[in-house]
Parts: sequence; C-alpha cells; structure tokens
Amino acid sequence: MAAGYWDKITAQRVSRRRVLQSAGVAGAAAGAVWLVGCGGGSSNKTAVPGGTSGATAAKGTPKQGGTYRVGSTADFDTFDPYRGIAASVGYFPRLYNVLVNYSALDANFRFDDLSTKYENPDPTTYIFSIRDGVKVGPNPLGVPERALDASDIIESYSRVLTLKESNAYGFLGKWMESQTASPDNKTYTFKSPKPYAYFQNRIGSPINTIVPKEALSDANVEKLKQQAAGAGAFSLKSYTEGQGAELVRNPNYYRKDTNNNNAQLPYIDGLSVKIITVQDTLLTAFQSDQLDTYSTTDVNQSNSIQQGHNYTVVKDPVNTFIAFTMNPTKKPWDDDRIRKAASLAINRKEYIDRVYQGEAKANGLVHWPQGDLALSDDELEKYQPYDPKQARELIKAATGNDSIDITIMYPADSDIEQHKLHKPIFMDQMKSAGFNVKEDPQSFGTWLDNYTKINYDASLSLNQVYEYAEFNMDFQHSEGPARNNIYTVGTGKLDPSIDAEIDRVKTLTNHEEFVKGMHDLQVKIYEKGPSFLPLVSPYSFTLFQPRVKQYPQGTGASALYVNDWYLEA
Repeated sequence: MAAGYWDKITAQRVSRRRVLQSAGVAGAAAGAVWLVGCGGGSSNKTAVPGGTSGATAAKGTPKQGGTYRVGSTADFDTFDPYRGIAASVGYFPRLYNVLVNYSALDANFRFDDLSTKYENPDPTTYIFSIRDGVKVGPNPLGVPERALDASDIIESYSRVLTLKESNAYGFLGKWMESQTASPDNKTYTFKSPKPYAYFQNRIGSPINTIVPKEALSDANVEKLKQQAAGAGAFSLKSYTEGQGAELVRNPNYYRKDTNNNNAQLPYIDGLSVKIITVQDTLLTAFQSDQLDTYSTTDVNQSNSIQQGHNYTVVKDPVNTFIAFTMNPTKKPWDDDRIRKAASLAINRKEYIDRVYQGEAKANGLVHWPQGDLALSDDELEKYQPYDPKQARELIKAATGNDSIDITIMYPADSDIEQHKLHKPIFMDQMKSAGFNVKEDPQSFGTWLDNYTKINYDASLSLNQVYEYAEFNMDFQHSEGPARNNIYTVGTGKLDPSIDAEIDRVKTLTNHEEFVKGMHDLQVKIYEKGPSFLPLVSPYSFTLFQPRVKQYPQGTGASALYVNDWYLEA
C-alpha cells in the first residue's frame, strides 16, 4: 500500500474473473465455480456454488496474434514488484513469476508456476521443487535470458526484508523464519515460525512475485521504476509516464497449451495500456472500439451501453470498499462508546440503494465476498445494527452532551469506487446520529500521505482490493493492515488481547477451526468497538468486445497468471 494504489482498482477489475481448466493449471476443474459467471452476447449468467461457469465466449480454435487494449485511470508508479502499488500491481503477474498461486476466491484453482510441486512435511516447513526452463525474456537491463532458480527466490525475498514499507513485508517479514536453497538451486525451502492459515494465498500473491537476481543489483534496482526484467508471459517493451505501457509476448515463455497441439503461450502478441484518467473518455474509447474492455460505473450504465451491441458482460463481486477509519489513539475515538456510536450511525442499505441501485451487499468487519469468513446477514443485524437513537445515547453517556465534535478527512472529489457518492450520505448519517462533523477535504496525495503517516483523527477512506480476510483483521491490529505501523492503528492498541487473538487465528490451518476463529474474533472486536468499518462491497459489471475469447473469470488476481485466452480477428 502506497501512493496511488486505490487508483488501480478500475483498471484491475477486469482481472477478477473465473478461469477454466487450462494447460499447466493443476487442480482447476472446468466445472468448478465461485459466485458469478457470464453468458455470451449482451446477457449475463449468475452461477452459485455447485453450478457451472466459464470465460468470455470462445469461438473456434485459439489462435495467436493481436494486441489486447486496456484503459487505466491510474498511472504505473513503478515496475519494482516490492514497491509497486498503483496500476503496476495488476501487471506484475504478466511480467514476473511466483512459486505457486492459489486463488483466494476459488478453492479448486491452483497454478504451478516456478514450482512444479511442494511438500509440507510439517506445519511450518514448505519445500518447493523448482521448474526447469522458466526463462527470463528480452530486457533492457542486461539480465541474461536464463532460467530462474532458487537463488532468485532467495534474493527476491531477502530484498523484501529490507523494505518495511513493502506490502509483501507483512507476509515475509512476519512469517518467514528462514529460507534456504539446495546446492544445485533446484529446491527452495521456506520455514515459518508458526503454522500460517494464509500461506498458500500469500506465497502466490501479485505483490510477492520473483525477480531475477541481476535485476536487483545496485546498478539495476532503481531502473525498475520504468523498466523490467522477468520470466513471465510478457516483457515490458516501453513505458511513458502519464501515457501508458506496451507489453509484448515473451518469446522465452515456458508454457504451452496442451489442449491445442502444444501451441506456444501466450496467444496474444501483447497488451497496450493507455492512461485515461476521465471516465467518460474511457467509455468513448471502448464504444469506438479503441479498447477491448470497460468497467462500468454501475448496473444502469452497463445495461445502457449493452443496448444494440454484442458485448460480453461479466458480473462479479468486488473485493474492495469504502470504509470509516477511526484513530483510537486520538480523542474521542479512544472511547469505546464513541466508536460504537459511529457503527450505529451507519445505514448500509442507503449506500446499496442510492450508490449501487441494489447491486451491492452490506459488509461486516470482513467484506461479504470473502464467503464463509464473513458474518451472515443475521449476525450483522445483531452486531452492527443501524440505530442512530442508540448512537446518541452512547454519546450522551460518554460526554454528558447530546452531540460531539469530530473531524473527518477524506480525498476530495474522488470518483474512485464512487467515493464522491458515498461521502454526502455518510456525512448526513453521522450528523443524524449526533456527530458534529468538521469536514477536512484534501487532495488525493495529501490525504494519502496523512493516511500513511496516521496523521488524522478519522478518515472516510478508499481501500485497495482485498482478496484475503487477513487484511480486514489486521486493520483492527495495533500495527495496522500492512503490519508495519502505517495507515491505521487498530483497536488492538487499546486491548492487547485483540492483537493476540488476531495473531492466534492466523495459525489455525484446519478450515472449520479457522472459520469459527474468524467469526469469534469479529464478535470480540464488535464488543470492544471496531476502529475500522467497511461499508458495502458492490458487484462490478465489466464489458468486453466480442473479439475477446476465453478470458478467465472468477478467480480474482489468479486470472492474471493464465494465458490461454485469445483475440479473434
């Protein structure tokens, strides 16, 4: 998490899709589903667990050629995967590799990448066998076009340990006790201090990709700001700040399509990413067939755009949200009653109806697309009811007054995730519950700097894409969501037992015990008064041009590793 991350969400929505079984995807069954699939043409098909789903409609045999054209509202901040936060993150899986990727959204999906297999001989040891022939592509950094090995993993992860601001540090800095390579660099061993429930998710995260060690040399590491060298499916051909980036097929890419006569992957020649900061301009570019995909602002726009066209539309739950963040080290948020009053002030149905036209659901401390880790609707009614009268009673009990003065900062005039539409609703709800709000609108950069440094009393906050519930819980931890004392101070600062329970639940690797532990943990935080309150998570409606075939869906960021989709002339 760093400057500009939230801007990437619009461009990255296209990645949160379902994927079919493809060459090299171990364990991804063609009939396995998550929540929502799609149909062809201008209709969509909603699937539920146990049903069937698919990718954008296929026609004929996959073929090579064509450039996939994408518009991004955010610029690329860097191509260094351990510092990148903005639009770059959605392209790290295109450029680099991971050991193995498991989808956070589809338990049936596994993508063996740099590792062909791994063993787990005890709860804290993971031994990976390294694949031969995962070869670095052409690059401007002078990195040899050679096969990656375990030494590259050692160097990559070691660098993360020097970057506490890295989003990967919360994993490697906290959960890697040691790492070793075999003498021939064909085996890599990772040891954790304790069992870790999120290991499979974090080891294959896009923010945890592996860079060839030569690219991390003193001579090259700063060049990763605008250049890249990796063994992923694509190579970075060019980048122009404020304009966009061109990615081209890596001719050394190791994977072939066994379902199509061992055809070389990827099928497409490359990706063209244009920086387009105005939503209306993005739409115009899509409608004039200058872009291959467009993420609509809401269901009404989606329905309108589809009229008379043969676009494919994909409806997906969105793993992000607007949230209210309170700093419990500052008054009045150090009082449990005031934090509980803020929770009681929030009417989530109003956001669902007014911002998303019904195409959203209320969040608890874990957002609802996280499935069984989130509390049920009935439990949410119990633990976070909408009751402005009771909110006023808590304020009266805490202060002796009928109302209380508070200051709330927020990024001014931000269209990201409809923040601008959330803000007036939120302010009205808070005022109705007895909070005298002094609004503190700030430029995006100023707001993010203050949010990063925890220089605020309270914030109506943008948030990035969270595919793991671990981040939700760490927002309530005293060390914050990246576990490096930036962005937020959680309620655990006031009650160390919350910190201890957050950390304990992460060690529960039995799924049933883990789910129960997560539910009990959320109830414990509600009893104390949460310091971080997600509002709602919506559905997205993403349109594709008819030429896009077999684009993967429903596995979240895992789709970025799959390259058997293609473009029809």
